[in-house]
Amino acid sequence: MASATDSTDSLWQAIGSAALLGTGRQSFQIPNASGNLVQCLSQLSDRPPEVALLCAAGMVALHQRVGWLPVTQAIAEVESCASTDLPRCSPHAARCLQRILEGQFPQQLPQLLGEWLTKAQINGLRVPEMLLPALMDKGRSQRVLRPAISAVLGQRGQWLAAQNPDWSYAIALVGEADWETGTPEARLALLQNLRANHPAHARDLLQATWSQEAAGDRTQFLETFRVGLSLADEPFLEVALGDRRSKEVRRVAADLLASLPDSRLSQEMANLLQPYIFFSPSPASINVQLPDALTPELMQLGIEAKPSRLSSLKLGEKAGWLLQMIAATPLSFWNRWGMTAEELVALAQQSEWQTVFFQGWAIAAQRQGDRPWMIALLHGGIVTAQSEQNPVLNHALEQSQAATLFRLLSPDQQNAFLLSWMRSGIDVITQSFTISLLSQSSDQWSVELTQTVLTSLERYFANTSDLRSIAWELRTNLHQFAHFIPVQFLPDVMQLQNQIPANSPWHHSVEALLSLMQFRREMIRAFERNEK
Repeated sequence: MASATDSTDSLWQAIGSAALLGTGRQSFQIPNASGNLVQCLSQLSDRPPEVALLCAAGMVALHQRVGWLPVTQAIAEVESCASTDLPRCSPHAARCLQRILEGQFPQQLPQLLGEWLTKAQINGLRVPEMLLPALMDKGRSQRVLRPAISAVLGQRGQWLAAQNPDWSYAIALVGEADWETGTPEARLALLQNLRANHPAHARDLLQATWSQEAAGDRTQFLETFRVGLSLADEPFLEVALGDRRSKEVRRVAADLLASLPDSRLSQEMANLLQPYIFFSPSPASINVQLPDALTPELMQLGIEAKPSRLSSLKLGEKAGWLLQMIAATPLSFWNRWGMTAEELVALAQQSEWQTVFFQGWAIAAQRQGDRPWMIALLHGGIVTAQSEQNPVLNHALEQSQAATLFRLLSPDQQNAFLLSWMRSGIDVITQSFTISLLSQSSDQWSVELTQTVLTSLERYFANTSDLRSIAWELRTNLHQFAHFIPVQFLPDVMQLQNQIPANSPWHHSVEALLSLMQFRREMIRAFERNEK
């Protein structure tokens, strides 16, 4: 085909030259040709030169078009999916997932989808092929669920994710080559996975490319160190603490170092704090002296002049510095007076600086994962107003801070605290703080707590004559309790619904609670069938 094309090109050049000269100056001679084209051109030999020229041009042009081959592009062969895979979930479990993905419970999607994914992962099951695209699309917006989604995709899902850039977050990156070439989202996912399983390897990967990373990426990558954090990370975090290009990187590094009680930063902070804290044994009291200035040493350790996260506390500038120092000091610092966390919290309640103590200790307990201190602060933050029969929250411990501490407790500790809180007042079930904590439980409620909550609701409905306009927050959030009430309590919730008049707004709220519980029971049974 190449030789025929070359021949046609030479013919076309000859015809073009003849046309430029004109048949009046030089008689047009039929050029030599090969193949079928020569037979066509030979028929022009008896025509006038100008006619022969035009006809030859038309024949050759048409021949060029007929003989033209389209441009071809090599397409890389797509590697097929591996044949071995996790077992597929049961059709019943698949139908439950489909209902979630199709939006049957739109407001509950993160919780329900998270529960479905957890049960599938525990049972070693994968998502059926037909639901993979819809599930991975949900992962684009539900970032917190991405690790759980990736765990149940199976080989087919991993293969499919590699075909669509929008699903790249689900691609399992496994080594240094992937770290060098992956997208920012995929690299972040790799770090998160490695920090959970091989934290030293994750640190080595990031350390090797740290100087080339963009500031925004460095902040995100450094946040992954909250998982698997240890003193082995301290040298690298010290480097990040001195980062001159990004204030956010320095802030995260200081926060992580303050989470390590034995780090240089924590120990130096304890030494710097000591001159500002005073303890009197008789009568027992605790007090402070505010720092005179924000020294360069304090700034290097991460103390900020006016941290935005403390703006709502309405503290003075120096009190804000002291609070940050307490927050970055090991909680073991306070053992020197031989007092328990509960006793120290009780002393702080009598101090004019109780907000500084409560907030500083709360941040320190959160950073260091000290649950006994969290419990002491939560109980110390609850006081009973003299004019009320119900508990209220001490102003020294913000509701958002208390909720953060609560979320960090173990499920058993959460249940124990909620029980003590629920039993401390008559109408505590209608309080905003109660509803917030009940809705933020990390696991299913205990039988005892569930019975207490249902009894409180039953008592509230029985003793309230007008169920139309009160306890709006409880009414709008009641359906959230379905995620925490064990499904064996469905008959009790049905009985609760029968207590409410059909025309009451509460009837719809309890109906939504029932509907969600019934779906959860169906989902749980679907996975039980998989086990059998």
